[in-house]
Amino acid sequence: MSKSIFDKAITVYNNAYDNVGRKQMMAEFLFNDDCREEITKIRATADKAERSALKRQLPCATISGVFEPTRGSKNLKEHSGFICLDIDGQDNPNIKDWVNLKWQLAVIPQIAYAGLSVSDKGLFLLVPIMYPSCHKGHFLQLTDDFSRMGITLDRNCSDICRLRAKSADDRPYVNEHALVYNKVKVTEHAKPVRMADFSPNGDGNIIGQVAQCCKVIAERNVDITSTYDSWIKVGFALACLGESGRQFYHLCSSQNEKYDRRETDRKFDNLLKGNGSITIATFFKICKDYGVSLYH
Repeated sequence: MSKSIFDKAITVYNNAYDNVGRKQMMAEFLFNDDCREEITKIRATADKAERSALKRQLPCATISGVFEPTRGSKNLKEHSGFICLDIDGQDNPNIKDWVNLKWQLAVIPQIAYAGLSVSDKGLFLLVPIMYPSCHKGHFLQLTDDFSRMGITLDRNCSDICRLRAKSADDRPYVNEHALVYNKVKVTEHAKPVRMADFSPNGDGNIIGQVAQCCKVIAERNVDITSTYDSWIKVGFALACLGESGRQFYHLCSSQNEKYDRRETDRKFDNLLKGNGSITIATFFKICKDYGVSLYH
């Protein structure tokens, strides 16, 4: 029997108040219909406050991975490789037929699962992502993608440890062969840049230029950290951006098959101490050597 795309470890909690969970396979959480009676009761309850209270009693899961010992972004032990997206009625008052929308979205090849929310007035989607370390960057780009379709995603889904309540759908959309979503939106931060006078194209927007190069790196899956020496040089160069460089270092490092999120964080912490002989210019030079430029 071939392995399911949903055979990924996540953490499941007894209810929304629980902060210590247990490891479980995502497939079991999604397809075990053991809360049907409770969910049917919630959908039949007219009072909003009562519905919310009942919903908080349902089992929940952190779809994006395993968190130990407690649920919190800093306690991520194992990313599932998935991001969960919510489309809620309150954010999309123009949407009336949620079942129809579910099947319309089925044409998107990166959606692995689409099902009705607990309220029956919304959808949740599961999308496999290429760069777990860029979880928020993936979400921001997905937000833009769905916005162009006239759909607003729940912005709270950018939280890597966000809880997903158990739901029920008689006919969820399931795609075991979903494509991995590889687009990342790299945001700019108003952090001071040490090499503010350096600009390959003369406009002075260093972080914007780094972001543009990183976008190309992610889209083309270019590994500019293929050797330890290049990994260190890229890190020192990006450390010139201060903390703003950390997300770029993760994105560049994650193109390498040996990428480790925690090790990359530790390395960047050390690189922030600085190396006077390496500047942000080194990053652009390495990018150019690999065929990545601002004028691709």
